[in-house]
Amino acid sequence: MSDRLTAVIAGAGIGGLAAATALARAGVAVTVVERAERLADAGSGLVLYPNGVAAADAVSPRLGERIREDGHVVGAGEVRLLMDSAGRVLSREPIGADNERFGRPQIPILRTRLQTALREEADAAGVRLVLGTGVRAYRNATGRVSVQLSDGGTHEAGLLVAADGIDSLLRERMLGDGPPLYQGYTSVRGRSSGSGLPQQGFVANGRGVQLFVAPVGGDTLYWTAKITAARGVWPAKGAAGALRALVESLAGWHESIIRMIAAADGVVVSDIHDRDPVRRWVDGRVILLGDAAHPMVPALGQGANTALEDAAILAHELRAHGATTAGDLAKSLAAYERQRTERTARVVLRSRRQGSLDQGAGRLRALARDAAMRLRGRKDAAILDIAAWTPPTPHSVAGSACTEAPRSHHHER
Repeated sequence: MSDRLTAVIAGAGIGGLAAATALARAGVAVTVVERAERLADAGSGLVLYPNGVAAADAVSPRLGERIREDGHVVGAGEVRLLMDSAGRVLSREPIGADNERFGRPQIPILRTRLQTALREEADAAGVRLVLGTGVRAYRNATGRVSVQLSDGGTHEAGLLVAADGIDSLLRERMLGDGPPLYQGYTSVRGRSSGSGLPQQGFVANGRGVQLFVAPVGGDTLYWTAKITAARGVWPAKGAAGALRALVESLAGWHESIIRMIAAADGVVVSDIHDRDPVRRWVDGRVILLGDAAHPMVPALGQGANTALEDAAILAHELRAHGATTAGDLAKSLAAYERQRTERTARVVLRSRRQGSLDQGAGRLRALARDAAMRLRGRKDAAILDIAAWTPPTPHSVAGSACTEAPRSHHHER
C-alpha cells in the first residue's frame, strides 16, 4: 500500500519554491508546475526581516546560509536614514538593533539571487520542476486530489499547494472572492549600480510618493518608488516609460537620488493590490500559500517574509501529524490554516494602514507623515512583533507528538 505523501505545487515563485524545498526535506515527493517557460530575472530586490530569515533557516539551513552570502547582512550599528525629498534627515532608524533584539539581522537581497538560491535548494532536495504549464483546476476525491493542467494533462496527488500568486486562479476556484483590491498607488522598482551614493539604506518622502532604498551587496542599491496614482496609469507606460516618468516626477529632489534612479536597470512597474483577510485557506486536499493566500501591500516589506513563514509552518505541521507518510493530513492542514490566517490577517491590515500613511497624498497628509517620522521613525513600535516571529521547534506541536519524516524508500500516495 502506498504511504508517501505526494504534492503538486502551483507556482515557482518565492513561496512555491520555499514550500517545495521544505516539503521535500520533510519526506514529501514534490512536483512544482510553473506556467512561465523559464524562471526569468525577477528584477529589483526585497528585504528579508528577522522573521523571514528565521523562516528561511527553518526551510533549509543551507538556504539561510545562501541568503547571508548573497545579500547585504545589516551590521549591528547600521541605521536607515529617513529624509525629505531635499535630502534633509528627519530621523534615523536603528535597523542594526534587530541583530541583538531578534538574534537575526535584516538582509536586503536581489530577488534574482533569492530565486536562484531557492531553485538550487529545491533541486538539491529532489523537487521536480515542470515549466511551461500551470494548474487550471482541481477536483478532490477520496484520498487524493486530481490536478488539471493547462496543457490538458492531469496529475494525481495527495496535496495541492496553490502558490500561484496574487491573481491566483486556484484561489478563485476555491473561494470565488473576485479580484484583488487596488490600494491607490503604483510601485516602480529597480536596481542601480555605481551611483556614487553610500551603501546605506534610506527612505525619502515626497508628496504622494515615497522612495525606499537598500544596499544589496557590492555597489548595488535596490529601490522602490511608491506613487499615488489612478489604477493602470503607470503600468501602461511600460518599464522604460515608467522610469522616464519617475525621473521627471522627481524634479526638485536631491540630485544624487535622481541620478541613481536614472541609471537603474531591471525596472518593474505594477499597481499595488491586496485582499481582505479570509479565514478559509483549505479545501479538502488543496491549500493556499503566499500571495495566493494573503497578498499585502509592500509598506512593511512582509510579502516574501510571510511566504517563507508559510512554507516553514506547512512542513512543520505535516511532520508533526505524521502526514508526510500515513498520518492525519486534515489535522495538519487545519493547524496550518489556523496559525497562518490569524497571523497574516494582522500583517495584511497593518501593512495597508502603513501604506496609506506612507504615501502622504496631499499637503496635510505629507506633513503628518513627515512629523510622525521625526517623532518615532518610520514605523510604530507595535510593528516590531511582526519581525519577532520564529518558527516552532522541530518537536513542538499542540496536542500531539512531532516525529521526523522517515527518509527511507516509501511508496507514493
